[in-house]
Amino acid sequence: MPGRSPPLPSDSAALLAHTLAMLEEVPVGLLLLDAAFQPLWCNAEAARACAVWNHGERKAAALRARSAFRVPLPLVEACRSLQAATAGRALHPQVVSDHALGLHARVRLHTPGAGQPPAFHIHLDYRRPRGDRHRPLSPGAVALLARLTEREREVAMRVREGLRTTEIAAELRRSPLTIKTQLAAIFAKLGVRGRTRVAALLNR
Repeated sequence: MPGRSPPLPSDSAALLAHTLAMLEEVPVGLLLLDAAFQPLWCNAEAARACAVWNHGERKAAALRARSAFRVPLPLVEACRSLQAATAGRALHPQVVSDHALGLHARVRLHTPGAGQPPAFHIHLDYRRPRGDRHRPLSPGAVALLARLTEREREVAMRVREGLRTTEIAAELRRSPLTIKTQLAAIFAKLGVRGRTRVAALLNR
């Protein structure tokens, strides 16, 4: 029947494995903390954003983000504040930003009920500071970025902000030829003819 959800597989372990694999490809950082602010799970994008938050962009680029993972103090403080203020009532998510680094986080305390422990759901967005970086991506832009590889997303986000090829190459410490090759791949995957259309799609 139209509108009905597909049946879920009976093997919950397989479902979890597939779900986590899919979430690794999402171009938004996803971080799950327990009630003691300890990490339960994060995807690669979240690990990278946390590395930048903890160490700065230059040092983070040389680190293996997962092996050096640590929850940034501003996120712990936001979780602590939510936890203290909850007192049995629902609260709006807290937004934490470091505009100098281009980092933004949306922190929500989720209480599933029925004796289940609460957890913190955190969405992380990392974009180098420039112009309108504080403006979040639309769901449509997120869906488009999901078609790209991580390195292509880095290039596409800078196209969104109006950077030229040489500027993108300098920021990402890649050659202009590499950036041109990645731009060609982005155009093909998004079905567009040029960077102006990429910027328009990601800014709408």
